[in-house]
Amino acid sequence: MLSLDASQIALIEVVVAALLVALLVTAGAVAWRQWREAQRARYLGAALRMFDALDSREAYQDADATLGLPERIQDFTPEELELATWTTRVFEKLAFLVESGMIPARYIIPSDSRRIVWTWDALQPYIQEQRRLRDSGGAYRISGDGRYFELLAARALRYRKRTFGASERVHPAIPRDYRTRVEQAIARGERIGARNTPH
Repeated sequence: MLSLDASQIALIEVVVAALLVALLVTAGAVAWRQWREAQRARYLGAALRMFDALDSREAYQDADATLGLPERIQDFTPEELELATWTTRVFEKLAFLVESGMIPARYIIPSDSRRIVWTWDALQPYIQEQRRLRDSGGAYRISGDGRYFELLAARALRYRKRTFGASERVHPAIPRDYRTRVEQAIARGERIGARNTPH
């Protein structure tokens, strides 16, 4: 029969304890990885839903109409205010996904930098008014105050500066054609935004 002295028994206990710790660490790492994968799957699902919403024909038409918004908040029609509210919320959500790292910026910025900068420019009267209402205790309608959208627009502008240097392509003005289209739609008695029906 094997006879162990106290030092050998102590050594075995240390080895067993070390194995248990290693096993617990491994199990913890596996559980952490599974939790991260589940989180990533949820984020990916949210991102895919966002892309589906942005990729629809109606969303594209609304985004186009946004570029024709007036330069002064006082000139917005009720339909244009609704359009600005919807578009700001969509871009704020997209920007949050980019800023939080759920969607890498390299998937969005290179292909959409001009549209992001233009949309940010077009929505400035609305966003500034919402911030003014927030600061003055008024009834404002956007959560986050467009701060993630502002960060996304800054990223897009930096990308365009790196890509186009000092040329006017860095920050081109929104073509007047967009405003003309919106004015023509209003003159025809149509609501602004593809999801809306005519009066």
